[in-house]
Amino acid sequence: MSNTRMSDGRRTATTNWKSDLNRNAHRVVLSGQPIAMHCHHYNINLQKTLEDALGQSGVDLLRRSAEEAIYRDFKAYLRDYPMIRSVKSRLEMAEILYQNCGMGIIHFEKNGPDQWRIVSPSSHHVTGWLAKHGRRDTPGCHFSRGWIAGVLAVIAQQCPEYYRVEELNCKMMRDETCVFQVAPRYPSVVAPHRRGGSSKSSFMSE
Repeated sequence: MSNTRMSDGRRTATTNWKSDLNRNAHRVVLSGQPIAMHCHHYNINLQKTLEDALGQSGVDLLRRSAEEAIYRDFKAYLRDYPMIRSVKSRLEMAEILYQNCGMGIIHFEKNGPDQWRIVSPSSHHVTGWLAKHGRRDTPGCHFSRGWIAGVLAVIAQQCPEYYRVEELNCKMMRDETCVFQVAPRYPSVVAPHRRGGSSKSSFMSE
């Protein structure tokens, strides 16, 4: 892992992945926050167990857990790098973080006011699922859905569960790429951090 230089057009931040993402004895930490990194055997068996035992409730539990965890960690990470300020640079950092944590590759694309399209051509979870269980009939990247929702909520200065993330295409179904569509769950609700009655999120102003 090497250093990453990020710029918002005014200031440049250099992140040191060697020190930011490291081990403290048996614990893996990211910018001081403990994180869990498991092989695909653990992750896929966990997902299969939740889906088989709890159905949609298990899917929601996995998605919400991923969202809450990355929401906390990404918020803390950005506090350590206040010079990463623009939406563009924060999205780039999210893409790098996703890859450096071994989860795969994602690309964020704007798809309208406060709406996003995310494309993933490579996924650790997909590779694991196909190796152990083969092709699915339904989209299965529940962890990634939660991860994406949590990161975008941080950048938009919203709370967890603000965004709804749907997976339109999934490589677990043998689609060419995983494609996610993101929009606010309740677009008519006035954002709590805004004054004057505007319902725009921070994405709209940058």
